[in-house]
Order: sequence, then structure tokens, then C-alpha cells
Amino acid sequence: MTHRALSILLIFLAGSASYAQKRGSQEIGGGVTFWSQTDSDTSETNLNLDGLWGYYFAKDFILEIEPRLTMQFAEDRFDLSGLFLCGLSKRFLDMSNLDRNTGNQWARKYERSTAGIYGSVSAGLWAERSENINDERIYTGPAVSLGVGTRSKLGSLTVLRVKFQYIYLFPTPPVHENPWSMFAIVVGFSVISRL
Repeated sequence: MTHRALSILLIFLAGSASYAQKRGSQEIGGGVTFWSQTDSDTSETNLNLDGLWGYYFAKDFILEIEPRLTMQFAEDRFDLSGLFLCGLSKRFLDMSNLDRNTGNQWARKYERSTAGIYGSVSAGLWAERSENINDERIYTGPAVSLGVGTRSKLGSLTVLRVKFQYIYLFPTPPVHENPWSMFAIVVGFSVISRL
């Protein structure tokens, strides 16, 4: 069953690449989140770094690699966790200008990427340390994700990205005995790094 699904996916991607007007474009970017919380005599600071690398198979299909690093600082503790996702993103709705009676319509055929609403599916790994201060090991486990997001062009090479993402993380004892999930809203910028 797995081989059949993989074969269908590869045929689908190969077919989409055959009608690509501009393929091979690459995108790089990310975002930063910082927040701090103080409660009477304790304080906690969090810093999230989100990265992105994307490769366009076609205008409508993007291979995305999304690493995330979370640093949590408390008065007597420093925690580091990470999430690495790799997946496919497909444009479902084109949001670019649909001016059909001017030269803009002809120019749109040759755009490297266009604004739109995208759906994505990803898989990867999470990494986290145990809460036991005597345990220095880093534990990892599988993760899967579904997302929907928008891309808006800010000039010829810059893109504003907003993504709503549901992430399901599988357990790895002793850090997590049960599966858990996260809902993330990521706002970031990216730049077309290769045309």
C-alpha cells in the first residue's frame, strides 16, 4: 500500500513539473518570535526561530523544509527544543491580479511565484531534552503536520507568508509517554533566492 501511494505521488509530481512555466526557483526566509513572562518572583523568556527553504517544482507545487528552534530561559534552567518538517505545499487559489485585457495577463505567465492560498502536508522529527536535570540526552520522535496559509508578494522577489499549522507529535518515552499536538500560526518573510 505504501509503495502504491508513493508511486502515485511521484507520477503526480512528475506530471505537474511537465507543465511548469517556471520551475527551479528557490525561496529562503523565516521568522522570529520573542516573548517574556514574569510572575511575582519568577520570570521566563522564550525565543523561537523559524526557518524556511522552498523549491518550486511548478508555480503550484513547492517542496518546503521548515526547521524550528525554541529556546526557553528561566532563572535556573535553559531548555532547548526543535522541530524539523519537510513537506509539499500546493496552491489552491490564485490571488494575483486577474487583469485580462492588458499586458499584465501575458506577464503573469512568466512569474516565478504568485500570491495565493496554499495547503501543505509535512512530516519530520521533533527533538527535546528531558525535564530531569541529570539526563543530558536529547530525545527525538516523529511528527506530521497539516497546514493552510497565504503568500502575498511584496515586490518582485519578497513574499509575506502567514501559515496556520496543526502539528501532531508522536510519543517517545520518557520525555513524552503520550502523543500531543500543537497549533501554530507563523508569520514570516521569504525572498526568492534563485530565479
